[in-house]
Amino acid sequence: MKDTIAAIATPRGVGAIAILRMTGDRSEAILEEFFKGTKSLSAAPPNTIIPGYLFRTREKKETLDRVIVLKFKAPHSYTGEDIYEIHCHGGLCVVQEALSLLVENGARIAEPGEFTRRAFLNGKMDLIQAEAVAEIINAQTRESLKLSFSQHSGILSEELKALKNALIRQCSLLEIELDFSTEDIEFADRREIEKEVDETILEVERLIQSYKYGRILREGVHAVIAGRPNVGKSSILNRLLEEDRAIVTEVPGTTRDSIEESLDIDGILFKITDTAGLRETADKVEKMGVQRTMRLLENADIVLFVIDSSKELNEDDLNLFKNIDAIYTAQETQYIIACNKSDLAEKIDMTVLQQRFPSNNALKISAKTGDGFDDLKKRMKESIFGEGYDSNGIFVSKLRHKKELEKAKECLENARESLANNLSPEFISLDVRGALNHLGEITGEVTSQDILTEIFSSFCIGK
Repeated sequence: MKDTIAAIATPRGVGAIAILRMTGDRSEAILEEFFKGTKSLSAAPPNTIIPGYLFRTREKKETLDRVIVLKFKAPHSYTGEDIYEIHCHGGLCVVQEALSLLVENGARIAEPGEFTRRAFLNGKMDLIQAEAVAEIINAQTRESLKLSFSQHSGILSEELKALKNALIRQCSLLEIELDFSTEDIEFADRREIEKEVDETILEVERLIQSYKYGRILREGVHAVIAGRPNVGKSSILNRLLEEDRAIVTEVPGTTRDSIEESLDIDGILFKITDTAGLRETADKVEKMGVQRTMRLLENADIVLFVIDSSKELNEDDLNLFKNIDAIYTAQETQYIIACNKSDLAEKIDMTVLQQRFPSNNALKISAKTGDGFDDLKKRMKESIFGEGYDSNGIFVSKLRHKKELEKAKECLENARESLANNLSPEFISLDVRGALNHLGEITGEVTSQDILTEIFSSFCIGK
């Protein structure tokens, strides 16, 4: 991290203002060569704004742009190093020239996420907080932003810190016992250690279970609209989106490929996929669409199973539902039975429907008039976020974190078994330390360079 890096921090394009960032020991010296402000950079106190001009040469005769410079001094900066931000006009040419000045005179172009990586390596934030920076930038809804910011502010980190402190205490008790193993004294109360291990396992399990909601808050709900041809699946998608996204005709089998669109329902992202109608067909293209529908169903969080309420319930509906229900029984996927075309004369018997379909999650809607769609959206959210969901809770949202928690839980269960079998403290301590290391992998206290490279490579340049 000895070298000085620079990057454009704002999106590429034309705008009123663009921002360039530079961090590293030589930031001030490089910028001072081409900048003349109301005061020199070295004389300006930290955390100040310095208006001035950026010049094309060291002689400072030809002006490149009128700018303002923000000065942040180590260690009280984002990266923990000296940082200078240049706010210039947002034209493509001026921004590129300004960056070229910095690079040609000692800085290098920053790699993706390198500013945040330096912040992590310099102890300004842990790895959870660093990962959350990218999540804040990529958040598409209110709830995903809320989750990302809570993790960046350290809520999950504090939870893991409390767990690690408990594990350290358990290790210390076991190692005291080990140190005095030749004495006829038991320093560690095994019952107390067993109780603490059990409590830690429960807390780790709670965090693992929170991934169910955390993943959805971060990635969105994968919802699939399924049913027989010509029951109004594409019309339902269009009504949900309030735009004509999918082609609608009276010809069965019009939709042959899946169409995915995003919808924000009360701050939750729903990725809704309209699919080909499910039926036996000899048409090669339509058959491929049906096969794709079945694959999508296997990975859905929720299914809108659409039935035409203007027609009597038939065996095709029942057989399709049985096939779908078989997929989801093991996966605990939610589904809603949407009885479409409620604007037409109703021929479906809702009592029979409730008897034949093992679900109370059926409702009447009309894609044509919009009737029932407020209830449908409410039901979609409630099906995923039912009882037990607390929007202010602590959630694990990344698969990397979940996997490390599962490994930590396995170590603790081994330790619990060793305690029950009254094994030597060295064996128990080994498993407790293993759990401690896995928690450290999450926060970055025990992390390989390969993992860091993978994490920060997904960041944008300039962050």
